Amino acid sequence: MSINAKQFSLSRQKLALLILEWSVGFRPAGSVWVLLLALRGFSLVEIGLAEAVFHVVSLCCELPSGLLADVLGRKWTLTASHVMFALSTLLMVVSQGMAGVCLSLAVSALGYNLESGTREAITYESMLQAGREADYLKFSSLQNGVYRFSGGGAMLLAGATVLLSWRRAYLLDAGIALIGLAAALTIIEPERNVPGTTLRTLPAALAETVREAGLLLRSDGVAARIMALNALVGACATLTGFYLQEKVEAAVTVPALLGPALFTLGLGGGLAGLLTSRLDRLSYPKAVAFTGGGVLLCALAVRGTHLPVLMASGLLAGLLDDGLQLVSDKRLNDRFPSAQRATLISASSMIFSVFMIPLSPLFGWWFS
Repeated sequence: MSINAKQFSLSRQKLALLILEWSVGFRPAGSVWVLLLALRGFSLVEIGLAEAVFHVVSLCCELPSGLLADVLGRKWTLTASHVMFALSTLLMVVSQGMAGVCLSLAVSALGYNLESGTREAITYESMLQAGREADYLKFSSLQNGVYRFSGGGAMLLAGATVLLSWRRAYLLDAGIALIGLAAALTIIEPERNVPGTTLRTLPAALAETVREAGLLLRSDGVAARIMALNALVGACATLTGFYLQEKVEAAVTVPALLGPALFTLGLGGGLAGLLTSRLDRLSYPKAVAFTGGGVLLCALAVRGTHLPVLMASGLLAGLLDDGLQLVSDKRLNDRFPSAQRATLISASSMIFSVFMIPLSPLFGWWFS
């Protein structure tokens, strides 16, 4: 879609993108969904089944959602994402049993799939449209900080969310999703040199996008290695953070301090912007060695029980993980063509899931 330069305001576009980050991160009910389901009487086995449904849908829909963003446009894919978020919370409100819960989480997974890759693509192309692509890393770091700190804020309100009752909490999440939907509707689609798509030409356009993306990955070994190495470090850091929560819970002697402790752990990722400019000046192998080595040291330290060491390890792992992610996104966006950008970013997310499958039980054994 072609737009007039006068219609495009980078400052308004950036504001809308930041509101989107806040609306995805600040979900009071979504941050404690396991606890809310347990309070409703669902067993841990049932909750685990619901989580499995979420991940199955996420894995199956990640690449197709990226294709839709590349073929149909970023704005409308983001709009659809927030429609899914709102619908998911409303389905949870009316759910009576496992079927309703699983349906809600499946729709939520689809919402995240539609947002994943699309947000990075439209951010980069918005900066490109304004001739400010050199500022992409700085702004994407700000986006990441907004997302992480808003998510931490939602976690900090966990006690109040429980007191609110699960239905009211999910209605609050629905209202936040609608704010995100309103922000998505204000976004302007940046210019892209891609042909218009109709329902008749959609299958051919999807097939062409897959073909071109596959050709690029086969011919661009650097991009493929960036995707794989970033996913490996990210999976290790994510699993370290996941098992760290149990360690911190056992180490905190005052129950009232558990919420603030978990909130503090999330600050590492939010502060990644302080690291990205320095990481970006390194060659990518050196950046991976620095961040991956740091994450490995954190994983080793988390086997202990000393609370200050656990907290420092969690903060550092989050900082290094998000720092490498932001630098990787920048370097990949510099290499990806606009027509396949969201698809290729979604492929990168799929590689992360591939690493998570074998590493999850391995890390479970390591921390047991």
